[in-house]
Amino acid sequence: MQIVKNTFKQALKHDRPLFGLFMGIPNTTVAELCAGAGFDWVLIDSEHGPFDLQSIMAHLQAVAPYPVSPIVRPVEGQTALIKQLLDIGAQTLLIPMVESAEQAEQLVRACRYPPAGIRGLGTSMARAAQWNRIPDYLQKANDEV
Repeated sequence: MQIVKNTFKQALKHDRPLFGLFMGIPNTTVAELCAGAGFDWVLIDSEHGPFDLQSIMAHLQAVAPYPVSPIVRPVEGQTALIKQLLDIGAQTLLIPMVESAEQAEQLVRACRYPPAGIRGLGTSMARAAQWNRIPDYLQKANDEV
C-alpha cells in the first residue's frame, strides 16, 4: 500500500493557474458532481459551510476516485482539529485567519510528525495511514502535507 500523492502540492510547483471551487453544501452527491467537473481542486469549506468531521471524511471519500485535489478549510486552526483532519485523509488544508508568521509556523508544525513537528501518533486508527498499513507512513505523510 502507498500513501496518496498530493497532486495539488505537485501542481503548485508548476507555473500554471489551477482552477477550482468552494463547496459549501454538505452532500456527497454534490461533491461527486464537483469532483468530476474538470476542476484541479475542490475545497470543502467547513469554516462557513455546515460540515463536521464525519461529513468532511465522507466528502474526501466521495471525491477520492476523481482526478481532483481536495482541500479542507477547517473552522479554525486548532492543533487537535488539524490532527483529526489529517488522520481522516486530508492532505491539503487552508487554515483561515492566520495573522502572524509565528502562528503560521505553529500550524505547519501541527501538520508534521516529529521531529519536524508536533503531530500526534495514532496511525493504527487513521484512515490516512490506511490503519497502519503504509510502510514509512510518518515520513511519507510529512512529505505530502
